[in-house]
Amino acid sequence: MNFNLRRFSLIFIFSVILFSCSSDSDPTPEKEERGETIVQDDYQYVALRNDGRLFTIGDQTGEVEDAGRISDLEFNTVFNSVTSSPKNNYIFEAWFDPPQQRLFVRNRTSGNSQMVELEFPEEFGNVPGLMSLDWDASQGNLVGIIREEFDIPSLDKPIKIARIEPDTYEMTILENLDLNVLGYRNVFSSQLIGQRLYVSASKNSNLVDAELLEIDLTEKTLKVLSQESINTGLLNLGRIPETNTLLGFAPQVNTGYAGEVKPYIYDIDNEELDLLETVPRISGIHFAHKTFVNLHSGEMVSLIGKEGYNLFKYDHSNNDFEITPITNPEDLSTMIAIIDVIKL
Repeated sequence: MNFNLRRFSLIFIFSVILFSCSSDSDPTPEKEERGETIVQDDYQYVALRNDGRLFTIGDQTGEVEDAGRISDLEFNTVFNSVTSSPKNNYIFEAWFDPPQQRLFVRNRTSGNSQMVELEFPEEFGNVPGLMSLDWDASQGNLVGIIREEFDIPSLDKPIKIARIEPDTYEMTILENLDLNVLGYRNVFSSQLIGQRLYVSASKNSNLVDAELLEIDLTEKTLKVLSQESINTGLLNLGRIPETNTLLGFAPQVNTGYAGEVKPYIYDIDNEELDLLETVPRISGIHFAHKTFVNLHSGEMVSLIGKEGYNLFKYDHSNNDFEITPITNPEDLSTMIAIIDVIKL
C-alpha cells in the first residue's frame, strides 16, 4: 500500500504508570472505608493491528488484553476499508506480489473469520483495490471506492464507486462517478449517511490537503463541502448517531508537537465546523480510518496520543469527552484502529 502515510507514523516514548489499590483482588470493607475506588469496565473495545492481531481495551481501566488474530491476514490492512454490519466486520487487505485482493469477514459474535478473494471488474486492471468500504444498512450491502493500480496512487487511473453484495461479493459499478476525473488521487476516510457518502480525499498524497466531499449515490453527483475554519483536511470521520453531523480530526502543522490533531464537529446541513475547545493537546495515532461509534452508549471512540496511548471518548448527548490512558500499550502500534465493541 503506497499512501505515503508511514512518514506520518508517530514514535512514542511510553511512561507507563501502574495504578494499584492493593494486592488483594476482591473489594473489602476496609477498602470501602478508606474511600478507594474499584474501577470496572463497561465495555471492551476491539482493536485491530495491521498484521491481523486483535486486542481488547477496557473503556475505564485502559487495560489491553490479547484477543487472538484474524487468520491469514498478514500486513497490508487498509483501515479505511474496514467496516461493520450488525453481523460481521469486513476488512480489506491488499497484496501486490502476486496481486491478490483479500476481504476478511469476521463474525462479531463468534470471532471466527474467513478470507474471500475479491474479483474486480476487468476495467480496473491487474492491481485494483478498495480505498474505502462502508456498510449500507438500508440496502444491506457494501459501498466501496475502487482504484485501478492500487499500489501507485500517482497514476491517472479510474477511481470509482461500487456496491458489493455481501453474499456473492458481486460488484456493481456506479457509472458517471469517477473521482480521478475530478483530480482526486487518495481517499483517507469515509462515512455513509443514508445514500450520501462523505469522503476525505486529496488530489495528492498529502493528508493536510484533503477536501471533504459529499457524494450522492442516488443522483450520482459530487459536491465539495466547505472547510473554511481549518487550514487542513478533516480525517478519521465518524457519524454521530442519530444526527447529520460528523466527528473528525484535523492535523495541525508547524506546532512543534508531532502528529498534533484537533477534534471538530462538522454540521453537514450548514457546512460548519465546531472545535471541541476543551480537549487538551493530543496527537493522532493513525490518519486513514473511521472513528468508531459505540452504538450501545452513543460514544465516538478513537485511539489518540497524549503522553502515550489513550482512548478518546466523546459523548455528543452532553458534549463531553473522556481520555483514558492505556496502561500496557507495548503490543500496540501506529498501524492500529478500533473495529468493534463488547458490552460487559
